[in-house]
Amino acid sequence: MDSSLYHTVPDLEQRYRQSIEDMQYARTIQSMMAPTAEQLDASFPECMVYDRPMDRLSGDFLFVAEKDDMAYLAACDCTGHGMSAALMTVLAREKMWQALSKASGPAHLLTRLDEKFRAAMMKGDTHAMRAIGMGLDLGVIAYNHQLQQIRFAGAKRPLWIVRNGKLLEFKGTSRSIGGAYWRQIPFVETTLQVRPGDSIFMFSDGVSDQFGGPYDRKLKLKGLRTLILLLAELPPADQHEFIKTWLTSWQGDLPATDDQLLLSFRVPTLEE
Repeated sequence: MDSSLYHTVPDLEQRYRQSIEDMQYARTIQSMMAPTAEQLDASFPECMVYDRPMDRLSGDFLFVAEKDDMAYLAACDCTGHGMSAALMTVLAREKMWQALSKASGPAHLLTRLDEKFRAAMMKGDTHAMRAIGMGLDLGVIAYNHQLQQIRFAGAKRPLWIVRNGKLLEFKGTSRSIGGAYWRQIPFVETTLQVRPGDSIFMFSDGVSDQFGGPYDRKLKLKGLRTLILLLAELPPADQHEFIKTWLTSWQGDLPATDDQLLLSFRVPTLEE
């Protein structure tokens, strides 16, 4: 018997363990790049983050920054999932910071981000982005605490606000950052006067695209609206456990279909 065959299974097991360890380490690096709880609390003191990768690595990420008396918060979703999407988050974070440095607001931020993202990906080849198909969808807000005012812009992602039990929806622009097609559609910015007690929500499409329930169907935006209205009734400290339990029950034994990211924060009173 060929002695090399004797080592095939142990070698595969060792490689598998090494692969798992590498992915766990990569996830740790992803976590280190994310905003800390202290940074998030300083800008958005009543914030909840539900972040559930499809596997060990995620293409979804949270972005938090302070600039010009405004606190920026973004829920970002890179194309795909797993290792390739996780690598895209590194590039996307870098370009977000570069774009923010001279951005005058959320819409301007998305415009600059799109330019920088495409330049980095295409490397002068105008057909490369179409061939690669890599892009980024996100919703971003700039929040002025003193004025209790939000400026919002989205790249194929919406902003939802729950006020007095009613859900208000503000749609983003129907184009991605990067992506397979170049569309000369300007990013639109919406300025909103929020009120104490308003609950603000942004999310990736992985939540609404998850299959589950009694008929093994997608949750879709209709089901997500029901979930969001339930979440808005809870204090932010209790929301994470609730959505985790709810979505786990909804998914049941079905596999995850995508990374899931959902952000919420509650507008405090001016005295808080």
